[in-house]
Amino acid sequence: MPLLQMSMAALAAILFAVQAPWQAALLVAVIGGLLCWNVDRRTRFWMIGTFMLFLSVVPIQEARSQSAFTGKETEWIVSFTDDIQIEGDRLRAGVEETQFHERLSLVYRMNSKEEKELLQEGLTPGLTCRIQGKASFPNEVRNPGEFDYRSYLAASGTFFVLTPEHISLDQCVLNQSLRYVPAAWRMAAIKRIQERFPTPLAHTAAALLVGDRSSGPEETEEDYERLGIVHILSISGLHVTLLTGLLFYLLLRAGVTRERARLLLLAALPLYALLAGGSPPVVRSCLMTGAILLAAFNSRKLSAAGALGASFLIMTFWNPFLIFQAGFQLSFLVTFALVLSTGVILKKAQHAVELSLFVSVLSQLAALPVLLFHFAELSVISPLANLLFVPFYSFFMMPAVLLLFCLSFLIPISFFASFVNECLIKMDQLAALLANLPFAVLVTGQPGMEAAALLTVTSLASLLLWELRKNMKLSLAICSFALAVFVLAGRFSPEGKITFLDVGQGDSILIQLPRNEGNYLIDTGGQVPFEQEAWKERNGGFSVGKDTVVPFLKREGITKLDKLIITHADFDHAGAAAEVIQSISAKEIIISPGSGGEPVIADMIKTGLKIREGGEGESWSTKSAVFQFLAPDDRDYEGNNDSLVLFARIGGKTWLFTGDLEKEGEAELIEKYSFHADWLKVGHHGSKTSSSPSFIQALQPQFAVVSAGLRNRYGHPHKEVTDALEKAGVRIYRTDKHGAITYTFKGENGKIETVLPSPYKTPSY
Repeated sequence: MPLLQMSMAALAAILFAVQAPWQAALLVAVIGGLLCWNVDRRTRFWMIGTFMLFLSVVPIQEARSQSAFTGKETEWIVSFTDDIQIEGDRLRAGVEETQFHERLSLVYRMNSKEEKELLQEGLTPGLTCRIQGKASFPNEVRNPGEFDYRSYLAASGTFFVLTPEHISLDQCVLNQSLRYVPAAWRMAAIKRIQERFPTPLAHTAAALLVGDRSSGPEETEEDYERLGIVHILSISGLHVTLLTGLLFYLLLRAGVTRERARLLLLAALPLYALLAGGSPPVVRSCLMTGAILLAAFNSRKLSAAGALGASFLIMTFWNPFLIFQAGFQLSFLVTFALVLSTGVILKKAQHAVELSLFVSVLSQLAALPVLLFHFAELSVISPLANLLFVPFYSFFMMPAVLLLFCLSFLIPISFFASFVNECLIKMDQLAALLANLPFAVLVTGQPGMEAAALLTVTSLASLLLWELRKNMKLSLAICSFALAVFVLAGRFSPEGKITFLDVGQGDSILIQLPRNEGNYLIDTGGQVPFEQEAWKERNGGFSVGKDTVVPFLKREGITKLDKLIITHADFDHAGAAAEVIQSISAKEIIISPGSGGEPVIADMIKTGLKIREGGEGESWSTKSAVFQFLAPDDRDYEGNNDSLVLFARIGGKTWLFTGDLEKEGEAELIEKYSFHADWLKVGHHGSKTSSSPSFIQALQPQFAVVSAGLRNRYGHPHKEVTDALEKAGVRIYRTDKHGAITYTFKGENGKIETVLPSPYKTPSY
């Protein structure tokens, strides 16, 4: 059966059925056409049949992708299924409701150290509990290009996040069903690794053996991501191949026949996929290996391409929406490129080092459009890093941790584990050194569908040229040229943008002037740090700067800010500044006069960054915009009313950015200046202490933006403020309701876009 061609037909059917962007559908049609050029009638028959089959499968799966619940339920009976993770005072787990067998994501904050210890000891897959709790929808996309967590969970049949009021083990019974055994074994393996292995070896061993990366240090993970080698910390096709080959060899040496050894491996592969967490790359690898083993029983040799096609068909038939996950895309795309190149490009390698280099470059070229679309950056030194780290992890770390894990059941392993741990520490230090090189990562910005399609065509063309001309350097030159054009086109675009980011209860506004005239960030958002007991502390966790502001700046292709303006020294405006400037440098940081002694600003000053005070009267201009600070006019910092107030003319509109200016400061402003602003950034998140009717009347704004957190505890924006704005005929945009708000302009004309639906049409001005 022409399995690879059938998989292309299946992909085309899925994209057609879900009404994917036409660029993606056209691209698949072109690639499919190249693969299926001059196919025989039998192959064409199989392809048409596959297309029609998947065209009917997708609507059926969509119909099943509906929750049986309304979200108003308060009493639940759920079984813990997998991924039971306790870190600090937070418990996360996958659970299944027992009546409708619907998956839920459980999140629970524990109240005491004793409760934590009790749950750590008592929770296990298969435990079925009666719980009082609230169901809510997962977080949705609130900023442009953000990871869609809600869609990601929905693709696996999870539609609600369950937040229990309390978890009592007295209300639980253990289900002894065999379906929970692999998950229980996985948890037991993770626990044993944590108890017997030293740090950081324990984190790496858990990742390599059972696919658990939840406990590793964030800094190390980020270093490996910057080097483009984070895949070696995941269970991949190479790991599955090595393990399968090792087990097959041991079985043969033990006197088991080849046929029986294949049967044992076929039985072990599904179990291992479950033990390893069942991620798309793991399932793909196990299915490919299983397909090849199965074909061997009929004395037939199944090609790697055929095995890849078979695994794609099985996985997408089970869940067509997997094709939208980055891990699935990267796994199949890279494997597809390597499989097709095995007999041509890879065969030309003269020695092992050259082969490793070819594999690394091939993988990078094949993955290029997916990496840029999902992550907006590319590791420049990935080929070099792969040459250093892939052999170390594949041929030393993987066998070592597997051997140590097995030996831990027989003898003490501390001496041997310490040696392996020291080797790992040295490699982690090397990774940190390489990741901090200034040229290690190229921030490209996130391509739209048209640009992504063009980059995909370029990637394919470079691979074909490499095959025909047998010249890797020429292929790299073509892709480098295409990347340079894409990056420069983004950075010198004639369009400008002003984006009010949704950073929760805080402010962060990015001004991007056209043709790279300037990139200014006003505030960064942030969270107030609280002292807490040691048992509550979590490794990492959500951070506004690291998880919202920095990724957004990278998606916009920004590697350096011309100005970072901190309006005043409140944590919800400046708390994430240190995190932002660690990743995105700033030519200068401007703070409110006299605020340098405040804790959040003092911490920034200690870093040695170039920080200066701004104030009334300071102005600057570019070819397309004019800026001026209107306040404060003194050097005594007293809080909100000493916020830096910035007036600007941008994109044919006038703008007033007020920080947390309150009524007293507003009164001083309109007494001193006579002006109006088309756009008003409402002061203090819409608090009733700001935005007086006289201020609104004096400014006569057309549009107002309120930056407030979803369901914030302060009740912002206050009804008095919204009523006053509405009475004045002002169109109100709110980050809590509409997500990020973006004004995109070219010359003096622009348009307004919101991430979430707004009650207004999307006008152009």
